[in-house]
Amino acid sequence: MLSQPIFDDRALNDSLYQALIERFCDTLPSSTQSQLSECSFGFAPSPTGVKTFFIVSPSLEIAELLLSDIEQIVERVQTLMIGVGQVALCIQPQNNPVEAPSSSDLCDASQTLHPQYMMCKIFSVNNEFLH
Repeated sequence: MLSQPIFDDRALNDSLYQALIERFCDTLPSSTQSQLSECSFGFAPSPTGVKTFFIVSPSLEIAELLLSDIEQIVERVQTLMIGVGQVALCIQPQNNPVEAPSSSDLCDASQTLHPQYMMCKIFSVNNEFLH
C-alpha cells in the first residue's frame, strides 16, 4: 500500500519556487534586489518548450534598471536554476484600465500602452558546464 503524501504537490512546488526566487534575489546586489522587490516572477515553457524564467516589471523605468544588470541576472539564473534556458524581462503596466482600446487606438504611437498588454525581451541562458 502506498503512503499518503503529507503535502499537496502544488503547495510543495510553490514553496520550492518561492525559496528558489528568494535565493536568486538574495545573491544579487542590493540595488538590483530593490528593483526586483517590485516585480512578479514565474516559470513557463516557451512555444518551443524551453523553460523560461519570467521577471515581470510594473514599469518601464524598473525594467530599464534591471536591463542594465541583465548579464548578472542571467548568470545567477544559470547558476541557481539548472534547466532554465531563457530569462524573459517583461513589462506589464499596472494602471487601472477603464475600457479596452479600440483598434485605431492601438495604432496611435503617441498613446501610452494599455495595461492589458505585456512586452518582453528574452535572454538566452547558456547552460553549458560551469567552470
